[in-house]
Amino acid sequence: MKSTMAAKVPIVGECCLCFDLKTGTIILGVLNLIICVIGAILSIGLVISWAVFVGDGDVIMKENGVAVNPGLVEAVGIVLYITTSVIFIVCVFYIVIASLLIHGARTGRPGFLTPWLVLTAVSMALQLVNVVGGLIALEWMKVVLTIIGMAIEGYFFVCVWSFRQQLPQGVFVPKA
Repeated sequence: MKSTMAAKVPIVGECCLCFDLKTGTIILGVLNLIICVIGAILSIGLVISWAVFVGDGDVIMKENGVAVNPGLVEAVGIVLYITTSVIFIVCVFYIVIASLLIHGARTGRPGFLTPWLVLTAVSMALQLVNVVGGLIALEWMKVVLTIIGMAIEGYFFVCVWSFRQQLPQGVFVPKA
């Protein structure tokens, strides 16, 4: 007698109670794409605005009698450039993955849905670490908001997973 214990991802028939799984997956991909494009634009804008501030801000602050520590300004600039560069790279990476999700849903190719599923699973695992950290630090609002976010993200994961499970079983998915 062979005993296996495995967690199975539940399967749903509709996304958000009103869309079929294909339409819900495409909408989810488009929303991800829009948010990541906005994030990429904001990160570039932040770098540009900081460059303008450092160029003109020193003069303005000195004219108004504010003491400026050049070493501090340079350190903040380096941290800002590195942080926004990482945010920009993540946004570009996520733009590619969201595009694959949309294309995979439109054409019925389950392999194109996999990168989004993997990234979402990794994101949820990191959020779980965030919840544990919030519990240790007794940051209850952080814990509650992260759990709510994980529940929403988990539902979207189940929707895309369910759609992916339909594809290899020969369920006809008309092209959008």
